[in-house]
Amino acid sequence: MMGLEAKHLIAGHWVGNTETFENMPISGVINHFPVGTTQNVDCATEAAAPAFECYAQTTTVKRAAFLRKIASQIENRGWEITKIGTRKTGLPAARFDGERGRTTGQLALFA
Repeated sequence: MMGLEAKHLIAGHWVGNTETFENMPISGVINHFPVGTTQNVDCATEAAAPAFECYAQTTTVKRAAFLRKIASQIENRGWEITKIGTRKTGLPAARFDGERGRTTGQLALFA
């Protein structure tokens, strides 16, 4: 299972911040996470712009295939995603399982 990173993933790089906050899980371990800054958001937005331009040029058939692939990958990594989510939030696994089904269903609907 992937560990909890105390950083933000922006443009393929883990970016830290000295200011952190604690999660307040319903149960489980308290973790510390970096505070997201406006600079982090600006960097992520700038990094995403070229990908959006490329995606905007694709056909609807390719976009649909892309959304189905995302849904498939979410399902394939479902247990890993649930374990990370429960560790970060303390919410029960059933909540994440339900959210995963809702998310993958919406992706299929949009495809």
